[in-house]
Amino acid sequence: MIEGVKLGGHPLKILVIIMKIYFATGNPHKIKEANIILKDLKNIEIEQIKIKYPEIQGTLEEVAEFGTEWIYNILKKPVIVEDSGFFVEVLKGFPGTYSKFVQETIGNEGILKLLEDKDNRDAYFKTVIGYCDENGVKLFKGVVKGKVSETIRSKGYGFAYDSIFIPEGENRTFAEMTPEEKSKISHRKRAFEEFKKFLLNRI
Repeated sequence: MIEGVKLGGHPLKILVIIMKIYFATGNPHKIKEANIILKDLKNIEIEQIKIKYPEIQGTLEEVAEFGTEWIYNILKKPVIVEDSGFFVEVLKGFPGTYSKFVQETIGNEGILKLLEDKDNRDAYFKTVIGYCDENGVKLFKGVVKGKVSETIRSKGYGFAYDSIFIPEGENRTFAEMTPEEKSKISHRKRAFEEFKKFLLNRI
């Protein structure tokens, strides 16, 4: 409830309906980014939920669609699943949809090793957000282009490949930017902006 205008000297109570959307992820960094991007939607609340779902092999779109629908069928509440990939052009898109596994195995050091004799260091991040409610699944995408840095560069921000990715128009890696700075230009930002437009049309 919030107080509105007064009628007869008494404050009129206005009911504000909060829509809660569950974000299925074990990564608190993603929750923080989502809340920064959607902070001006006062009647939307993003809440983290840690629930595992079967990870299929496929495109980011296929993974996000399957995951969000699978979780919705359990929760029966609005839910989002986000899947991101890091794609290096000269490596034919590797690690791509295997980004999480590659990060956990060879890490950023391994990616830099693979690029030691390569002149082309173009790369991009892509995020796909799957949203599911009683009306079915919707997908929202975001891409940010850039290049792979020569070395690992971080000021303690970011996660995963952030410390080796320099977005277009910048000379810093994502991991050298504050979360607020990164959230203004990131692939996740762009996907959530599309999601935000969708939510605004439904309010």
